[in-house]
Amino acid sequence: MEDYTKLCRELIEDEVSEVLNYDKDKTRKELLEDLLEDTGNTFGNLDGSRTMSTYDAQQFIDKSGAIWDEDILNLFSVIGDDYFTETLKRGAETLDVVILELLSHQVISEMLEEIK
Repeated sequence: MEDYTKLCRELIEDEVSEVLNYDKDKTRKELLEDLLEDTGNTFGNLDGSRTMSTYDAQQFIDKSGAIWDEDILNLFSVIGDDYFTETLKRGAETLDVVILELLSHQVISEMLEEIK
């Protein structure tokens, strides 16, 4: 889960930095709180892909060992017994984005704690 946690944090940091560049009225804390409610397209485009490449998504999944990672599987089990299997059937790009979405609450909460 370490690779996905690191990636999730990087993508959130990128999103916050991008918004702060054009919206000077927002604070880092406000943006993180907004992302806690809705990550929008932080982890994927409208097609549901971060990489826009099945091969690249599969490579990252393989590198991270995500489908064998007990912590990641536990994230899916909270949603339902079949959710992981159903997401896996939708392909590597979807699985990649869903893992990031499932981790986002934990990562954003940690980032908010660092502000306090």
